[in-house]
Amino acid sequence: MPKYKNTYLHQKRISPVFFIIIAILIVLGGIGYFQKDRIHLIIKGYNFNEQNMILQLDDQDIQTYLRSDKIENLENWQTISQDHHYLDYSIYQKQHPQTNAKDVVNYIDQFYKLYQPKLDRLGYPKDTFLQMMQNASLQDFAYLVQEELPYSKTKDYLSIKGVVYTNLEKYIQSQKKPLDAVLSISYPFIESPQKVNQTYIVNEPESLTLLIKKGFQLPESYIPSDLKDVNIPIAKDCENKQLRKDAAQSLEKMSQAALKENLHLALNSGYRSFQQQKAIYDDYFQKYDAKTAAGLVALPGSSEHQLGLSVDLTSQSVIDGKWRFFGDTPEYKWVIENAHHYGFILRYPQNKSNITGTTNEPWHFRYVGLEVAKIIYENNWTLEDYVLHYGLSSSTTLIKSNH
Repeated sequence: MPKYKNTYLHQKRISPVFFIIIAILIVLGGIGYFQKDRIHLIIKGYNFNEQNMILQLDDQDIQTYLRSDKIENLENWQTISQDHHYLDYSIYQKQHPQTNAKDVVNYIDQFYKLYQPKLDRLGYPKDTFLQMMQNASLQDFAYLVQEELPYSKTKDYLSIKGVVYTNLEKYIQSQKKPLDAVLSISYPFIESPQKVNQTYIVNEPESLTLLIKKGFQLPESYIPSDLKDVNIPIAKDCENKQLRKDAAQSLEKMSQAALKENLHLALNSGYRSFQQQKAIYDDYFQKYDAKTAAGLVALPGSSEHQLGLSVDLTSQSVIDGKWRFFGDTPEYKWVIENAHHYGFILRYPQNKSNITGTTNEPWHFRYVGLEVAKIIYENNWTLEDYVLHYGLSSSTTLIKSNH
């Protein structure tokens, strides 16, 4: 009997406040459950207005924003009439930083309105859309839709650097391996002396294995971000004393190794800007006709020197007048046998002009990195040969067609 009495008294002592607290917690829990998306957005750092912008979207889209990194300056898109593809605007703008916001919105909204539903039916995943947007125009997407090319037939080509979307049907019909199809159909001039009918801007100029020649141009505005002075002897009339950091440091190591053999390398020319190359070309153009000038000096934008990875070498013995040409010196013979140990290749070898399109330049060496230099040296290849085996290292944008 006392046991039951104590239990009864214990129950009687429970305060009504307890039940109020429980009720409040239940209400708060319910609010938290229904507002969990807003809470997640708060945690990500979105302000109230940005939260409302996202929460007005479809549930599937909201979940995408919750999984993705925070979009910076999300509210800026509200100043432009648009269809609320905020994440896609942000991704596309990062891919194309020079494109203004209005053009970004127009591109993305037109894509979703005109092409995305049809591409969905053709089996193209959204990740593939985003990858293609790095260099695909709306006309490229229109081509896929008009030709009704399913993803199952195009996916092996889409992963290849330099794919030209409007050539996809030609690739498929060729029945060649995807890499061979892309290179032979879209870039037959990789191997000179094929006629250059198109000119492409390369979109990833930082690549160490970038192919730059007639038909492949660097953007006029491209300046390598890591240029540095090269710490080796410099020819008296050399005004271009810089290379990209890795190339400069490797050249310094190569020069130090040559010194141990009592061989004295010197820098004759390194990085040249687009404007400097244009000045050189214009000078040749005034002295000769256009065809001759183009044969003697690279067109502006098509010079490897703008990469900051190419160097014209000479030697102290040439500077002192003991030898007339670098290609005749002991230094040249040593560099030919050892350059690949430092990531360099002879860019325009003798008897390879049918491939490179440039006559022998025994002074011109190109930094491609240790691994690639070893492959090229051991196979007696040019950079063109390497590209034909391994593919381009950059996507491209067509800027001129002579068809």
